[in-house]
Formats: sequence, structure tokens, C-alpha cells
Amino acid sequence: MMQLPLFPLNAVLFPNTPLPLHIFEERYRLLVARCIEEKLSFGVVYHRGEKMEQIGCSAQVDRILKRYDDGRLDIVTVGKRRFAIESVDSSRPYLQALVRFLDESEAGENSADTKLATAAMDAVLRYAYYAEKEIDRDALRELTITELSFLVAGIDEMGLETQQHLLEMDDAVSRLEESVEALEQVTQQLVSLMSLKKATGNDVDMGSMKN
Repeated sequence: MMQLPLFPLNAVLFPNTPLPLHIFEERYRLLVARCIEEKLSFGVVYHRGEKMEQIGCSAQVDRILKRYDDGRLDIVTVGKRRFAIESVDSSRPYLQALVRFLDESEAGENSADTKLATAAMDAVLRYAYYAEKEIDRDALRELTITELSFLVAGIDEMGLETQQHLLEMDDAVSRLEESVEALEQVTQQLVSLMSLKKATGNDVDMGSMKN
């Protein structure tokens, strides 16, 4: 176990996933400054209303995009490892937590896993087509089951509640299966919205898809 500075956000972060942040609150300026200086990770946890989730993902500052004269920062972070909060310390301006990192159950190379990986890649490519997003097919083919599960689960249109549920899953195969099922629903909504847009000639708010 180790202690991590905590950054509660209205967002769910997954390993290997980039997360751009605009840092403006004084307590989080202190947090980020410490993490940059000491090369520390910090914990991102989904926070809504009065509730902070107990499963999150550690993040590392990847690069600083901009420093503002008033002390604000634009940074890009990258998700590293899932963790469970054991206890919270509020003695600093920002929260800290004693966390236990969660192991990943890596899938094997059996035919069922290969079939699932192929189905997942097909689902991602179909989603990307209708979402009008570019996907590196070669890089996609190099991903493991675990990496694929995080990539699919991290797609914005999944919705935060669904993403938090997927983040909490320990089994990579089960996570990928559920992620693909959820992505196919997202894609079907995209198809329907595209048809509606063509029929009406008007733009449609994609934000209405998220839960």
C-alpha cells in the first residue's frame, strides 16, 4: 500500500488513458506542483454530489501544456494503475489516501479470448466510423485483452456510471465483454442520431447519450 494525493473529479480515469486537466484551485495547484517536483502520481476518483467512489486510478503528469501568469496550469496526465482507498487523510489542503493497488487478471491466448479481442476491435472501428473519429488500426491490433478493455471502457459516450462500474471490475475478460456490449449500444445510438440528423437537417446533441 502507499499514500497518494487525491484529485476527486467528475470523471473516471482508466490505465493508459490520457486525461487533460486545467488546474486552477489553489489546493490542486499545490498538489500538482508537488507531484511534478517529486515525480509522484496522484489518485483520480469519481466524485459526484457528496459521494466519492472508493475505486480510482492513479495518474502521472505526462506534460505541461501551458503555465498561466496567475499560477493556473494546463496539463496532460496519463492513467496508470487502479486502486482501492483504504483510508483518507485530510491534514493537507488537498486530500490524501492510503491506497491498495488492484491486480489485473490478464487473459490467456485461447481461441475464446482471440474471438473476443476481434469482436472488440470490430466494435471500436464501427463506433469510430459513426463517431467520425480516427483509429490507429495497427496499434489497436497490438493491445492485450486488458488494454482493450480499458480503451473501450474509457470511451466518453459510455457515461460515468457505466465507466465507474467497469473500472471496478477485476476480470479483464468480463470487463471487455461488458464494455463491448455497452459500446454497441452507444454505436446504435450514433446510427440513430445520424439518421435523425439526415432526416431533419439539424445537428443533434450528442451529450444526451451519456448517463
